[in-house]
Amino acid sequence: MSLDNIVKKIIDEARKTADGVNKGADEELDRLRGKFSSEERQLKDDAVKRAKVDAEEIVRRRVSSARLEGRKRVLGQKEMILNEVFTEAKNGLLNLPEDRYLNLLTELVVKHGAVGDEVIMLSPKDASRLKGNLKAWNNDLNERLKKEGFKGEVRVTDETRDIDGGLVLSKGRTEINLSLDVLLSELRLTLEGELMEILFG
Repeated sequence: MSLDNIVKKIIDEARKTADGVNKGADEELDRLRGKFSSEERQLKDDAVKRAKVDAEEIVRRRVSSARLEGRKRVLGQKEMILNEVFTEAKNGLLNLPEDRYLNLLTELVVKHGAVGDEVIMLSPKDASRLKGNLKAWNNDLNERLKKEGFKGEVRVTDETRDIDGGLVLSKGRTEINLSLDVLLSELRLTLEGELMEILFG
């Protein structure tokens, strides 16, 4: 074999080897591309799934928060309406004609623990407004207490209490607050559920 033939044979074998290596490298590259492409798709799919789950959770939380905020607002509005109802009730009682208001005060004394020898203190406004009728009312109140079986020695004093309406019964160091604010607050606690049902049922 001539030197040219040997060189040609070596070059041909080198080419075949190079072609084989290149083909193997191309196949490995294609395999790796496929693998990476598959992993990339998987990563993208996982990221999309995660983003979807995260988005659903964010939406769920926001909807829940919005519902809670809505409930709070509705409850706040209901509370405001109840406040208005009780404010109107209080104003209605405070603006009763004198004779009816004095009857209300009589019922407060008789029904809320008077023994018959307490001192009655009114609000400054009531003391001023009812001044002309207080003596007669005091006498009528004592007559009513006697009929109910009590002493009938209650007296209205010039001393007043910082209340809007109603009265305070005092005996020694004990005072019974029968102000309209206290009575309406107690009534509200008792009736709030029922009123909510009636107003918003």
